[in-house]
Amino acid sequence: MTPPYHLAPRLIFALFLGAGSATAQSTEDVSRLSGVTTIDIRVEVNWDEAITMDAGGATADQFSQALRMMFEQTISSAERAPVVRPSARYTIACHVDTFYEPGQIIYSLRTQLEEDDSDGAPVIRWIRSWVGSFSMQQMHVTFTLGQACAERFLGDWQSVNSRRP
Repeated sequence: MTPPYHLAPRLIFALFLGAGSATAQSTEDVSRLSGVTTIDIRVEVNWDEAITMDAGGATADQFSQALRMMFEQTISSAERAPVVRPSARYTIACHVDTFYEPGQIIYSLRTQLEEDDSDGAPVIRWIRSWVGSFSMQQMHVTFTLGQACAERFLGDWQSVNSRRP
């Protein structure tokens, strides 16, 4: 479903918020995932409180906990995936921004692989982002967004690490 046009500027902003600067090699290039064998996990959520207040949906904390659980579980249980280890050199992050419009939730997802620079600041090595929406009757779909982030990462990771563990 296409989101309402008046939300387009907010969605575009959300997709690129914190996306970092482009370099000569595109950050969407899957070859940037080659050789990544261990990762840490992080989730970030910008939850539209109107989902909770107006629609009686989950709270930001409930959503964030479910997002992290599904994100980490999907990666950890995959047959072929990097090992999840706290404080690993690389971090795979799932960013979710939600927007409530009466009767529907609009979301943007961003999955990115980060590596700390020499000064400790995270540098984005790889990124994917997309948007979608669903009706409030499908509120349960919000709890699958962590799985969607993980699957996007795993699909690209597996495509360039076919012979790796």
